[in-house]
Amino acid sequence: MIRKRYLLLLIIIAFFIPRSMLSLVLIDSCNNDIPAVSKLEINKIFVGKYKIQCLKALMFYPELKNVNIEFREAEIGTTLAARPVITSFFNTDYERKYEVIFNNATHCEVPFSDLPEEGQIGILGHELAHILDYETKSFGQLLVTGCFYINAHSIRNYERGIDLVTVERGLGEKLYDAYYYILEESEASLRYKNFKKFTYLEPHEIMEVLQKTRIRIKF
Repeated sequence: MIRKRYLLLLIIIAFFIPRSMLSLVLIDSCNNDIPAVSKLEINKIFVGKYKIQCLKALMFYPELKNVNIEFREAEIGTTLAARPVITSFFNTDYERKYEVIFNNATHCEVPFSDLPEEGQIGILGHELAHILDYETKSFGQLLVTGCFYINAHSIRNYERGIDLVTVERGLGEKLYDAYYYILEESEASLRYKNFKKFTYLEPHEIMEVLQKTRIRIKF
């Protein structure tokens, strides 16, 4: 009976208390002699052909160096997506896991491989910004975040906020390259492009943010 009560208490804590409060003491067990790139690979599983781009994007998110992230391919509805692995939230050691999925569907609107290299890093940076956001939230808060995707305007507000985080991390130029290609150069359908325009920052909006923050943009 005591064990059941203890288990119930743990579930309640995991559901309602933010991630940051569950990890008040962070222990860095990495050896300082390990090369920087190797540190970025800790607890990561990569898709071989995109590993370099993933590592370059991870350099802008040092907080994620020990976070479990699997980069993998699957058929999804967009070019790239970051998701929490829900089953990992119930591990006894509370070790969360996430996945970043590359769309490998035959009829993908904009295949990741078609993006310019800098744009690939930029859009990966956007997905890593999602994971950075997930890391600060409790399981219950993540469920609320998931509910944003029921309403188009809620999605818009959330995704544009993630874009701003990506720009603030120094990936503005690269995100600009990705979105400019998708909207102006790709062969994606008009419906898909209109969805992107509505949901995410448009290239000119990214440029405005960069100019306001005095970050140069290259043309």
